[in-house]
Amino acid sequence: MKIIKDIKLNIDREKVLQYQGYSTKKVKIPNQNILQITEEEINRGYTLFKPQGIYCWHKINSFLSEEEIKLDGSHIFRFSKSIIKQLNGATYLLVGVVTIGSSLEEKVSELFSQGEYPRALALDAVGTVAVEDFSRKVRSLACQEAIEQGSKTSRHFSPGYSGWNISQQKIIFEIIPADEIGVILTKRYMMLPQKSLSWVIGVGKKIDKSFRDDNDCKNCQFKSCKYRF
Repeated sequence: MKIIKDIKLNIDREKVLQYQGYSTKKVKIPNQNILQITEEEINRGYTLFKPQGIYCWHKINSFLSEEEIKLDGSHIFRFSKSIIKQLNGATYLLVGVVTIGSSLEEKVSELFSQGEYPRALALDAVGTVAVEDFSRKVRSLACQEAIEQGSKTSRHFSPGYSGWNISQQKIIFEIIPADEIGVILTKRYMMLPQKSLSWVIGVGKKIDKSFRDDNDCKNCQFKSCKYRF
């Protein structure tokens, strides 16, 4: 098990604007006021991030069916058939949870309560971009570890996406002590702080195709998403 901290985050302004529903390349172009607020909230965000990540390796005991993988011990992941296909050849699963902490979302709530809606929306978008950037960097470190051992890595999968039921968050949180980085799971499988992400990655020498840092949007099956980059 490894805990990751002290990684510098990079906030892409274009992505922050897109999460607000704007684009400098499409029809809905942000005005100068929105651009200024966005820049200011990006700068504020850097003072609020408290990124922490945790991941560990778990040996795969067997593929029980077209939709189930049993790990050593009693834990069983239930995936969609499409995910199982992409995990074919894996002998381990990398399981991870990352967060940027609660300070940013607390500030977002404060801004909303003060009626500062444009700033609240911009800062919330900054948090989304930040946790995605941090997650990508932690995944890259984990995958590099696998590659150095001569293995290939699958793309990452998160509960609630690619046909993987959100209830499987429970298995991730049974496997990994996410409370050590301050992340808990509610009864409805929501992570707190909300700016947190969880994932699994297949590791094995016989995986068909190896991914190093997969693009979330390119691999997502929700093709009509308005936030697609």
